[in-house]
Amino acid sequence: MSKFHVSQIETHVRALYELDNWNTDLDDVNNLSRLLALHSVHLVLGSSEGSQPLIEITDGAKDRGIDAIGIDSTAKLVVFVQSKWRQDGSGSMALGDVLKFLQGVKSLLGMRADDDLPHASEGTKTAVRDLLKTPGARIRLVTVTTAGDALASEVQEPILELLDQLNDLEGIEPLATHVHFAQADLFNSISEQARPAVDIELQMLDWGRASEPQKMYYGRVSAAEIAGWFRDYGVDLFAENIRVVIPRSDINDGILQTIRDDPERFAYYNNGITVLAEAIEIGPGGSLNRDVGFFKLSGASIVNGAQTVSTLGTVLRTEHEKNLGSAFILVRCIEVPKAEDELGRRITRFANTQNEVSSQDFAFLDQEQHRLVRELQVLGYEYLLRSAEQAKSKDSEKVIEVRQAAVALACASRNVNHSVIAKREVSRLFSEASVYRSLFNPNTDPLRLTRAVRVTASVDNLLDKIERERDGAEAGIAVHGRRVIAHLVMRKLGDSFLRDPESDLTPILGGLEEEVNGYVAAMVLAFPANAYPGNVFKNQTRVAALIRDAGLT
Repeated sequence: MSKFHVSQIETHVRALYELDNWNTDLDDVNNLSRLLALHSVHLVLGSSEGSQPLIEITDGAKDRGIDAIGIDSTAKLVVFVQSKWRQDGSGSMALGDVLKFLQGVKSLLGMRADDDLPHASEGTKTAVRDLLKTPGARIRLVTVTTAGDALASEVQEPILELLDQLNDLEGIEPLATHVHFAQADLFNSISEQARPAVDIELQMLDWGRASEPQKMYYGRVSAAEIAGWFRDYGVDLFAENIRVVIPRSDINDGILQTIRDDPERFAYYNNGITVLAEAIEIGPGGSLNRDVGFFKLSGASIVNGAQTVSTLGTVLRTEHEKNLGSAFILVRCIEVPKAEDELGRRITRFANTQNEVSSQDFAFLDQEQHRLVRELQVLGYEYLLRSAEQAKSKDSEKVIEVRQAAVALACASRNVNHSVIAKREVSRLFSEASVYRSLFNPNTDPLRLTRAVRVTASVDNLLDKIERERDGAEAGIAVHGRRVIAHLVMRKLGDSFLRDPESDLTPILGGLEEEVNGYVAAMVLAFPANAYPGNVFKNQTRVAALIRDAGLT
């Protein structure tokens, strides 16, 4: 690579971004570095349908090494960028620059770094924190440069160390990843090379079709055949999916259990797979017989069901591979020509966000929940059991949703681990029978429930204020430690107080600010260095150690 390639990259980024983003107070090199940072955000986030991503160029005298931040709420992705423009295309990125960048990232994530915070607008900081509260949110660290050399090992080392710190929770999809765009990567991106071509041939049983407004075929496909897709194409199958593969999850474990124990009923338990293809051809004679059809999908991508496909792929060459022949999956194949890529993005988005049945919805079948509906109504509260249920009451403070109740009861539990579960994965409060029954059982007191909800809401409001007004570790604890702090507040109050109709909670809530601030301050002093708060408060052992070290036991 050479100066010629740098000049081509310059022409490209100027044409895309110069008009709206050139700062006349800066020289050409600094401006081009800003445009390069912006370009790398777009390379990572890709095109967006629906809500537009929030992107801010933060490059400046106090940028702390973070030159741009991108936030895509649909993809649940936060992107932090450091960029270096090398006009001659030589060398690579310096260790000092990368260390500065990583220190800035730590500060924004609420890790204990130092008090000098990165240059970013309050709106962007808030958006980062809000997204990282969302289950499934991910972080992408990006280093980008027009230099031709790869990152040196001593430069990569601190990046890998930070990734280890952010990804130190077992059994979940990695929180953070890193990508480096060097001169060759940038030059190749100019040509906008197409995603890997995937052509699938499949046999579909009991199939049907729809012609308008899009051509669609649907039916049953053998699990063995689908497992073969993953064997042959791997993650290229999911080129248009909003996420690829979660390494380990409850969903994957459930798929494996069904293949192992009840493969014949797999289609009844599984939600199925959605495949988009640029063109769909049906084999000769297929239209005359709906029992069996042979199809060819050109330019195919699985946009819903990635976990099903990847998990079935892992069954190959195991003792349960023979069971794949007895299992079938409902598959729908939709033809979306290349010229209609916006439609494809809409299908991808809605196929992953609509018609979700969560574990909490099954609480509707529990008679204890219906008992609480009646008893809470006597206390003047409306209790909503279904996620889509609309409240009749006009007083929002008199409406309690079942998810809200579960979180509050988890925080009120004597067992701090329940508040950790409420932070790590709320669905487990419903899906794990032992946990659910510890919260909702014949002894669940409706008055205690209402007060737990009020305390949890008050703690949230106070921590929201800290989050808005402070930065660094204080903000990180305010964002991620609120379930544990609510637990500490309610354990101090005690169950007898929460259950006693003669006790008055209102003055307690009015004087709660000092107590909550005290918990945050104590945790800041005891908080482990270089630890991401989002991970600490999802780990039972770490939470117990933090409470002990902060003197809050």
